[in-house]
Amino acid sequence: MKNPFVYGKTVSGEHFCNRDKEVKELVAEIITCQNIIIFSPRRYGKTSLIMRVLKKVKSMGILTFYIDLYPAINKQRFIEIYAGAISSGISGGFKQIAKKIKEYLPRIIPKIVMDDQSVHFEFEFDRAANISPHIDDLLEAVKKIADRQNKSAVVVFDEFQEIANFEDDEIERKMRSVFQNHENVSYVFMGSKTHLMRDIFNNPNRPFYKSGRHFPLQKISGNELAKFSKQKFSAGGINIGKNETENIIAATECHPYYFQMLCNILWETCQEHGRITQDYINEAIDILIARESSIYIAIWESLTGKQKNLLAALVGEEHPEVFGKKFLAKYMLGTSSSIQKAMKNLLEKDLIRQENGSYVVVDLFFKKWIQRTW
Repeated sequence: MKNPFVYGKTVSGEHFCNRDKEVKELVAEIITCQNIIIFSPRRYGKTSLIMRVLKKVKSMGILTFYIDLYPAINKQRFIEIYAGAISSGISGGFKQIAKKIKEYLPRIIPKIVMDDQSVHFEFEFDRAANISPHIDDLLEAVKKIADRQNKSAVVVFDEFQEIANFEDDEIERKMRSVFQNHENVSYVFMGSKTHLMRDIFNNPNRPFYKSGRHFPLQKISGNELAKFSKQKFSAGGINIGKNETENIIAATECHPYYFQMLCNILWETCQEHGRITQDYINEAIDILIARESSIYIAIWESLTGKQKNLLAALVGEEHPEVFGKKFLAKYMLGTSSSIQKAMKNLLEKDLIRQENGSYVVVDLFFKKWIQRTW
């Protein structure tokens, strides 16, 4: 039997764990063409969740468009990526799609490209000229497609916070101005850098201020993870007790990615034994940290001394008063003003986040690595 615990990529079907409540809520919002802002730390399963939602609403006749903005390093790449997503969402043969693209995006030239992996469209336009007309065409395209077919549509922007890195806020302003008039289109904005997402949507000075329902994605409940893992291990002939299940959940703190990763390792190491014990769990945790250690070393070596000291201090206590004199003195961090820059840099690197009025390390196994190493 193939290892049923999948991590590090989008999952679906039997590999998808629960999220029934979230799926139901998101489908209901999309049906009524509401705008939604989904945010959570990395590796919480946002993309897997939205793909499940898109599959469901597509079966209801809603047009779906998914745009991954992670590679969008500038406005020109944004145009290319968005145009590619629109072409992927149009049905028909290549000639039909090309004709429709010319109708919806008249200033962008589609090219059919064949490589070893696929046949797809790429797009050409005058990069040196004013790109505003191209942006205008793009932002109106999905509504035009939906109107033509007398349907509603949903557009998902994954890693939406990347637009904050563009040279200006032209696209952000145009998107808000155009999208607010699209009554038959639901726009879903997803992001993993929560501090940037909050600034984009909560800052009164930003165009997207109060422009949709906030949907912070939480961890999966321990009960659901327990049922999921019990079923998968049992199907593979591996016995796991209640205490061991609870220990796995405690070790991974209900983090979907690390829960799946730890269970994946346990599946491989416990196949011949037919059961999971605490010793095997401890061994699996060691393997997990070892697998991730090269990434953690690279991150650690990129930090300044002040940033390292601050991270080590945050790992040392749970929800500390980071600007309190006691905390600063205990970890020899100097004054509150002296760590402001380090705090800001760690937030920008997405290594820490604000939680319950304090700051915590985002990656829980990076935290464990720091505890073991430093």
